Amino acid sequence: MNELDVKKLVGLLLESSDNVLDDRMKVLMRKWSDPPKAVEVLEVLDYCINGSLAAGLAVGALQALYDRQCAAVNTTHEVVVKLATWRTM
Repeated sequence: MNELDVKKLVGLLLESSDNVLDDRMKVLMRKWSDPPKAVEVLEVLDYCINGSLAAGLAVGALQALYDRQCAAVNTTHEVVVKLATWRTM
């Protein structure tokens, strides 16, 4: 997945129906960097999984995007999780 694919995937998620991805998550996604940082993707992914705010297809797409963004900056999930301030709330 290259940067153009990332933009397309994000665009598809933003255009999806509320049955696929909750509109509250789209609000968060519109605030993402370009390209999105791994921690930004993890936040939406966490909320989607823990709050049942996305269909399985969207969760899978977000997981693939998260894995790609971690690899793009040569980091691991363990490093990114330390930045997940919403998990301590």
